[in-house]
Amino acid sequence: GILAGVFLILAGKTRGIIFLIVAGITVAVNDAFLHYILKNIFARPRPCHVVDILQHIQHCSNSFSFPSNHAGNSFAVAALSALSYRNSILLVGALAVLISISRVYLGQHYPSDVLAGAACGILMGYIGFRFYQWILKALPDRVLSLSWTPPNQKS
Repeated sequence: GILAGVFLILAGKTRGIIFLIVAGITVAVNDAFLHYILKNIFARPRPCHVVDILQHIQHCSNSFSFPSNHAGNSFAVAALSALSYRNSILLVGALAVLISISRVYLGQHYPSDVLAGAACGILMGYIGFRFYQWILKALPDRVLSLSWTPPNQKS
């Protein structure tokens, strides 16, 4: 994710910078919705609090389990990226799946937690994509064609 962000900024295109801002907003909204609203509604304990053998794999968070924020946030970015940059779908999809699997493997979530998180993330990624499209349509072409030059470099 960080390398992709660096690439978009170094490419110097306004669209890439706008995409990174929208991605940050999308993840922030998704994360807050999952953590502060849905987790408190469902209040499901994590498997590492319930299954004794899982308590020693990794530190067990004190927040609730359902839905998974990691899965939600990674799928939000994956959906936004795949819709905005069609060639990225395999890479971002694979990364989101691996992150989700790791949450179950480490005993932090049940499979249904990551599935629910992924579903919420995909929906939020789609909403983020529509917001990104709206911004691109609202900006004049001359703004979108601007390139960003890092400090200490002459254009």
